[in-house]
Amino acid sequence: MKIFDPYIRSRTQSEDDLKNLRYFGTTEVVTTAHDAQSFETAQDLIAYFEVLRGEECRRLRRCGLIPHVALGVLPAARPRRAHYEVWEALPDLLRTSTVVAMGEIGVWEDIEEQWELFERQVEIARQVGPIPILVTPPRELKITMTYKMMTWLKRKSYPPSLVVMNRLDERLLENVVESGFCAGYPVGAASNDPRRAGGHIAQVLERVDGAGRILLTTALRRQCGDVLGISKTIKALRRQDVQEEAIRRMVYGNAARLFAEKRPGK
Repeated sequence: MKIFDPYIRSRTQSEDDLKNLRYFGTTEVVTTAHDAQSFETAQDLIAYFEVLRGEECRRLRRCGLIPHVALGVLPAARPRRAHYEVWEALPDLLRTSTVVAMGEIGVWEDIEEQWELFERQVEIARQVGPIPILVTPPRELKITMTYKMMTWLKRKSYPPSLVVMNRLDERLLENVVESGFCAGYPVGAASNDPRRAGGHIAQVLERVDGAGRILLTTALRRQCGDVLGISKTIKALRRQDVQEEAIRRMVYGNAARLFAEKRPGK
């Protein structure tokens, strides 16, 4: 079964890791802008975006993967100096052929500055498309901030079907799907154990028609992730008698629909 991994931080991974991802069935990936340290200037951040679109995509292709890119600014990556140039450049970057989404973005502290950063990027995503958005909650207060960001997005009328709430756990999966948002569900040794995840997803699918909104991901990032996470979860889902079509949607079809279908003008 083909796998489309909708959320990895590929620049944290070696070429051997990426080749292993391909060896175990992954054909396409979305690699996200994520750098944890703040950039000094807007030009530094824009240069990083260009590396993702160019050099990093070439590296992923060398490893046998079809690359897609998400560009966005997390709170920790906001340039220290004036950064209006980022907001001037970002719309054109988001319209380029390899870029499929805004992300990662998120509010990690419930403060005005971070909500302003979040809102500015959501509005750019709306103007460009609207296009898919990858929203990553903080480790701390994950439940609270996930619900606050979903509530804010609904109030602003951004289509929930285009929003992937990332790095969820068992406490959030069902409610995110039931709210109409897409659920990025990381599976592997460092996140949701594949065997347990298979059972939990099967229970959710019995209560909610959510197979069209769950996206399984390895969530590969620095010192986290498991290239076999999705493959192991496929086996666990089959043991739970989840239908093959539902499994295909969660491991490939939903991500392909969001990220691989061409938008007008691309």
